[in-house]
Amino acid sequence: MTLAEPILKRGRPRDTAKDEAILLAAGDLFMEHGYEAVSLDAVAQRAGVSKATIYARYADKDALFAAVLRQECERAVSLDSFSPDPNQSVRDTLIVLATRFLDLVTGEKAMQMNRVLVAETARAPRMAELFYETAVLTLKNRFAAWLRAETVRGRLNVRDPDGAAWRYLGGVKGEAHLRASFGLPPIEPERLKTHIEDAADEFIRAHAP
Repeated sequence: MTLAEPILKRGRPRDTAKDEAILLAAGDLFMEHGYEAVSLDAVAQRAGVSKATIYARYADKDALFAAVLRQECERAVSLDSFSPDPNQSVRDTLIVLATRFLDLVTGEKAMQMNRVLVAETARAPRMAELFYETAVLTLKNRFAAWLRAETVRGRLNVRDPDGAAWRYLGGVKGEAHLRASFGLPPIEPERLKTHIEDAADEFIRAHAP
């Protein structure tokens, strides 16, 4: 059993409504108060279940936190949120993906999750690894797969899709992510739009067929 896998027991079918209520309550509490300040009693009270119901699903608070983290990561990088339209131009697709990526990494929930993970890294480094593997690598891999497909189509010439994906996403994050991390006011919409368009144009010039 991995850290984020719930405990499976024989008996009557699991109540999925309770599963969802537990993860929702735990997620809200962890993001609001941080890992250490949240007790399983508080999660049970907010979810409207008993603590025994939580223990029937998760071995301890670490396992519950990992399950919440995995759910949030999978929701954030779902195919719906990061699925290029094959009929769009390369430039338009790069702009759309960059915009969605920035929304993902600079949003309020992403910043809350980042603060909790930073606080927990020394105590439980596996949590940060889980986030990296589930969200960051998944997103990068989907982008790199699109770059490979566009190279095959002849619309781009990307020799190192994984490296190019890291460079593009890292460059797009830039100032916007730093400002969000420090709680500073966001970049003006027009300047952010120009930044994203310039990043797309530079990428195309670097990887023109």
